[in-house]
Amino acid sequence: MPDFFYGKPIHPSIFPPDNEEKKKQLGDFFAGPASPPDTAKKVPDLVQKLGDKYTGVKKWASLGMCWGGKIVSLTSQSGTPFSAAAEVHPAMVDPNDATGFKIPVCMLASGDEKAEDVENFKKNLRVENHVETFGDQIHGWMAARADLKNERVKSEYERGYGTLLDFYHRYL
Repeated sequence: MPDFFYGKPIHPSIFPPDNEEKKKQLGDFFAGPASPPDTAKKVPDLVQKLGDKYTGVKKWASLGMCWGGKIVSLTSQSGTPFSAAAEVHPAMVDPNDATGFKIPVCMLASGDEKAEDVENFKKNLRVENHVETFGDQIHGWMAARADLKNERVKSEYERGYGTLLDFYHRYL
């Protein structure tokens, strides 16, 4: 896993960003080391290096969770090195990003993502896609915030990963 933040990750204690100080820290992080446009520029070179090392791989796909979902949106445009992409409980959903997608995309949103943005993202897509909202799940339910002791969360977690596997099998 590349260190896109150059050793300066955000401290987990700011989550959730439930006060003005935490919101500012998160905003500064996204404007600095985690700037999506700056990070997206690094991805093609990374994929090229991986391709040089793993010459048997013929197709590449991307998967982004939270902040990584925005990186997926920005790297699925013209010139993408990927054949398919997926976003899971994506942050910074921008329906305008969808208009530039050049590859199939799967978006699995949580109930915490802005429903209007997810809906408009889907409407703007001009590529094959699977966009679904897991309305009773929290942002992070398929990652670090998954409470797998809760049967409903575990069931949706498994269904989400099954959906991703089916999607990738279809396009890779």
